[in-house]
Amino acid sequence: MFLWNMSLETGNDEVDLGRKRMLGAMADFFQSMDDPGLNQHMLAARTGAIFNAMKAAFAAEDAFLKSQDGEACEKHRMTHAALSAAFIELCRKLIPKIRTHKQAQQCCLEIYQMVDETLFHHITKEVAVYRGLERVSVKKAG
Repeated sequence: MFLWNMSLETGNDEVDLGRKRMLGAMADFFQSMDDPGLNQHMLAARTGAIFNAMKAAFAAEDAFLKSQDGEACEKHRMTHAALSAAFIELCRKLIPKIRTHKQAQQCCLEIYQMVDETLFHHITKEVAVYRGLERVSVKKAG
């Protein structure tokens, strides 16, 4: 799950690199779900890695979007901010309460649901948008 493949390529190397790293952090998180040593600290480290990768990926996307015109680009940047805030809020709400392995597993499932349904969906949904913007950028430059 959360593996990079050619269907996720946007045509922009910086955007793709950021997204690859974010998917890598998401995959590490997913693999930790079955770890018998799963605890508060491990979950905090894995979600922190997702957040750091998300922040870097969204920064690369935002830098590219700033070079584009239109309301849609600003709306997209606002979506990134909302996704980041929702992820942080969920992690801050759940992770400090973990005391047992079972609680860590339950917390992990709730965070996984958000990662899968929100972050991963966002990445896959916007590939066509970035491809279109990249084509326009290439045409303008050429």
